[in-house]
Amino acid sequence: MDRIEAHGYLRKVLGPGEQVLFVTRQHGLFLFFRIFLWLAAALVIVGVVLAMSAASGNSEVMIGATVAILPLLVVWWQWLEWANHAYILTNRRVIQMVGVLNKQVVDSLLEKLNDIKTSQTLFGRMFGYGDVEILTANEVGNNVFDHIARPLEFKSAMLEAKQALDVAGVKS
Repeated sequence: MDRIEAHGYLRKVLGPGEQVLFVTRQHGLFLFFRIFLWLAAALVIVGVVLAMSAASGNSEVMIGATVAILPLLVVWWQWLEWANHAYILTNRRVIQMVGVLNKQVVDSLLEKLNDIKTSQTLFGRMFGYGDVEILTANEVGNNVFDHIARPLEFKSAMLEAKQALDVAGVKS
């Protein structure tokens, strides 16, 4: 497996000798669904303002541009949230990292991994996304990753990492 360089907050979360093996996030299609209406709203606002300013001859473009920025700020924030919600596989654990300003990190140790359940709808198979549920020997419960990109590759990488951990002498 290729080594992936950790950066930003992830570098602070990793322990000594821990290596990132795989990183994925929610499929980009779900980002598109969250931002589509906001982009459309920004375009409609710009169109209305340009039409009004052309018809009246006034320069109301500044007001319209200011109003159009609001939906674009929402789009930018949605992208930041999507980009900062990552599912990371290391040689020791699976990490779910969420948050832009406030970070939340949920770990599932590979040595506690009992089973991995994947599910994909017809559209999920067509577009390459699905759900991955990690079943561990933990009292907290299972860890579910919804609509992630490349779920079968993520599952295979987890199984390989778990096997490498078992071979190295760490038994669950």
